[in-house]
Amino acid sequence: MHQTFSSGDGNRAASTALAFVTYSLVPYLGILFCPGAVLLGAVGIVHSFRAPLGTGRRAACFSVAFGLVVLGVQILLWWIIIKVPGWTRPF
Repeated sequence: MHQTFSSGDGNRAASTALAFVTYSLVPYLGILFCPGAVLLGAVGIVHSFRAPLGTGRRAACFSVAFGLVVLGVQILLWWIIIKVPGWTRPF
């Protein structure tokens, strides 16, 4: 079975970044993991360029991209939860 985003070939930063992306999908609490996904994904990208075979580059890029997307969604969710009490007040 072919795994598209597998980085079990030695790039531990990319593997950890994928775990952070998975944990960041938890609504509201996931905002704590988004910066880790982006940071470790960037470390994984740097490591993939320094490694002779370029291992884990796709997983690291995926982690950075989805970490930023999920961060935007998490910020939107937090903005909504802060604004909802104001929306329920009568005009």
